[in-house]
Amino acid sequence: MSPTRGRTKSNPTRRRLEELAETLRPDVTRPKAVSELERMFQSGSVPDPLPEGALGGRLIATTTGRFMDAVASWVAARWMPWQGKTFDPVSMSGFNRFSADVRTPLRLIWPSYTPIRADGEVVQVFPFRNRIERGAIDPNVKVLKIDYDFEANPSLLIRRILDELVQVDDGLYLGKVLMRWRGSFRRAGFFSLERS
Repeated sequence: MSPTRGRTKSNPTRRRLEELAETLRPDVTRPKAVSELERMFQSGSVPDPLPEGALGGRLIATTTGRFMDAVASWVAARWMPWQGKTFDPVSMSGFNRFSADVRTPLRLIWPSYTPIRADGEVVQVFPFRNRIERGAIDPNVKVLKIDYDFEANPSLLIRRILDELVQVDDGLYLGKVLMRWRGSFRRAGFFSLERS
């Protein structure tokens, strides 16, 4: 269940994010919604104060290509183990949180990778380092970078990811997933994070 689903949707920004997420389909509404997500991201600001502690997460959309996006949307509607991220603003670091049922896929894809912590409820994986900089593909936007490119993460896929985060409302953040491909970054999707 989405962390924001079931709540009173009185906040206009939160309500609009929910509407966009629900209308993203591989048809004529998708390009319009992705364009609006881009505008929302570009009008966001660097998080102030910096996120702290556990934030619930939601994958809003992938933007890798029509077929792959349709597959990702179908899978995410049936199984979405990603629960969000945990931030430590003092050390400018954090990690991703997944549900416990991700352990088998993790072992299959990255057999030598050891999670930070894994218990019956949550799996903590893929640590990151934070810094504030201009966006990699949006240089006019100051963002909180969520960088995975260091030795603690698997070199297969994870170290190629760079997430960028902006604040779009009080306690509500919009993230852009970037993938390094042939020396430059390309957008691969959008996600949201929210304080509980």
